[in-house]
Amino acid sequence: MPTPQLDVYLPDGTEQNFPLTDERVVVGNSTKCQVALDRSEFAPEHLLLSPRPDGCWVAVARGVATPTLVDNMPFDRGLVPWGKSIQVGQVRMVLNDGTRTRTANKDGEKKEEKVSPVILGAAVVVMGLAAWTLLTEPSTLAPPSRVSTPPPALFDDLNRPCPQGEATLVASTAEESTRIALSKAERMPFRTQDGIEAVTYYAQAAACFRAAGNADASTEAMRRANTLRGRLEEEYTAHRFRLERALEQTRYEDALYEVKMLTALVSHRRGAYLTALNALERQLTIRIDQAAAANR
Repeated sequence: MPTPQLDVYLPDGTEQNFPLTDERVVVGNSTKCQVALDRSEFAPEHLLLSPRPDGCWVAVARGVATPTLVDNMPFDRGLVPWGKSIQVGQVRMVLNDGTRTRTANKDGEKKEEKVSPVILGAAVVVMGLAAWTLLTEPSTLAPPSRVSTPPPALFDDLNRPCPQGEATLVASTAEESTRIALSKAERMPFRTQDGIEAVTYYAQAAACFRAAGNADASTEAMRRANTLRGRLEEEYTAHRFRLERALEQTRYEDALYEVKMLTALVSHRRGAYLTALNALERQLTIRIDQAAAANR
């Protein structure tokens, strides 16, 4: 399977290409991003890209100053098909599924890449061996199966007391918990576990506001906790359903994507379900590699 990439076209005419090898790729002007663009249009963490077989899931960070456009329309989050352009200020980015084979020559013109005869010959040998193995030794691997282990709850009981015992510190703990929850909720598109932690911090803030005698603030914090919790639990249910459907229809690349999304959601729940997801991910990867070798 070709490696997808992000093709970035800058205003001065230069082009940069970034492989999308991770399931979650952050684009921004921070040097910590997988795709770091030193441009004022971008926030430190501006976009999240999550490659899928049928396109790329794109999420825009909250509060960014420069609008993000897809098909010249303001864009927030959603699945963007391969080949579509994303515009941020004067920077155009194209989601490339990896089938592009053109590169720039020294004059800036495009030309087709040529494959070395040595590499081509080696590839023929390798493909021949792979085909011979597949034809003469039928796979002993069982088809990837459903996850039979019951899924764990994403959250513990949220109705817990304020962890701060000193009365003089209860109100400040509530304020600090709210601040942390807001920060983590904003980062949820980039890291699912931040959303999980945001729910816990909102619930903690609610408990501390209640202990401080601020009923209105407690109610609001708990409302935010339950709203975010509901959204995450809906995503949890949807990913499990889509995984079952993908496995039934032997759409292994789609199934692998759903497994990775579920793993991100439950990574704080160590146990049999997470172990089963990891095992299924290995099975799916082998199956996908087998199919790719057979089709070469």
